[in-house]
Amino acid sequence: MSSSVREKLTGLLLRVAFAFEPLAPTAISFYLGRRLNELKDEGLISGYKNRTQRLGKFHYRIEIDFDLSEKQAQHFLDDLLPNQLKGARRWVNV
Repeated sequence: MSSSVREKLTGLLLRVAFAFEPLAPTAISFYLGRRLNELKDEGLISGYKNRTQRLGKFHYRIEIDFDLSEKQAQHFLDDLLPNQLKGARRWVNV
């Protein structure tokens, strides 16, 4: 009996995920904006622009333009970028 409940719940969750998937670019942009604002407040970046575009189901193009000084760029490339990409190595070609 528990396996049929689990199957029904899994099916329901998948339908809900597919229903909200077109809203993902907005959610991605919101999350990136919050994180980038934190970096801006810390003085690690001077400014930024981010854009998320939906290419297809579960496929997105994310563009981030940074405004950096020379010192900020050096810190970004040496410290922040490798640490941020550790968790995304599966999806990002580094």
